[in-house]
Amino acid sequence: MKRIEDEIKEIIDCRYGSIPKFAKVIGVSPQTLYTALKKGLSGASVATVMPIVAELGLDPVWLLNNRLIEKDNFTPDFVDIPLYGSIAAGTPIEMIDVDETHPIPSEVHDRFPNAFLLRVKGESMNRVIPNGCYVLVDPCDTVDAEMQPYAVCVNGFDATIKRVRTLSNGFELVPDSTDPTYRPTVYDYGEPGTETVTVIGRVVWYTLPFEWRF
Repeated sequence: MKRIEDEIKEIIDCRYGSIPKFAKVIGVSPQTLYTALKKGLSGASVATVMPIVAELGLDPVWLLNNRLIEKDNFTPDFVDIPLYGSIAAGTPIEMIDVDETHPIPSEVHDRFPNAFLLRVKGESMNRVIPNGCYVLVDPCDTVDAEMQPYAVCVNGFDATIKRVRTLSNGFELVPDSTDPTYRPTVYDYGEPGTETVTVIGRVVWYTLPFEWRF
């Protein structure tokens, strides 16, 4: 019986000409790809498997049920959604330049159909959200879940991710980091000159980019 990896190699050779050419397209080293196809994709990292699945349009469940279904014969399990590098308060989403798109599971998209991805930069939430990941933000303008991660803007500038506590006249933004130099910040609107905090949306999920490394 032909191995699934052998079937995938045949598809790659047919569509792209060679393993190195395909590896360049998906941003994975040829040696990594050769190893994954030789030893089996079920034991390869997600960072290796997901680009293959996404580029070839394959059904990810083949890893579980040991079968291969091509794109034209199955309902996609992933949906491409907008990925933003930055978002400023008051700017409508449709007016922001989209950096690119990135796939998320269709089940997640069904739960949050209006959500978008936002790149995370920094270590202030690294206990729960790794630096460099993409967070899924479900748009809202109020805090309905205290101390959950939200994307917020301070004084109209680019979004930041913090746990948010609603105060009687303001907000407290609370980091969740292994770095103790990140400290909670209180925005008390009763104090003159306090910067305005604008809620953009609640962080409901995150994913790692294909090229992410420890």
